[in-house]
Amino acid sequence: MMLGESLYPLVEQLEPEMAAKVTGMLLEMDQTEVLHLLESPESLRAKVEEAMEVLKIAPQRQANSTANQLASLVLSE
Repeated sequence: MMLGESLYPLVEQLEPEMAAKVTGMLLEMDQTEVLHLLESPESLRAKVEEAMEVLKIAPQRQANSTANQLASLVLSE
């Protein structure tokens, strides 16, 4: 919890709209890695960018999966 309280304001500076989600993602990392992010602005920036890419890709994958499911339903009729 203390790590999250320290990490959130730093993430919020980089990604204000997604700070809570990105912070949660980063807190799933190993504790020593999170501590490193608190000490290294460059590393934090890189991990936040990586998390944002994952968040951008996830909806696309879900949309593709849904479209594929619908197409298989239509084709099976």
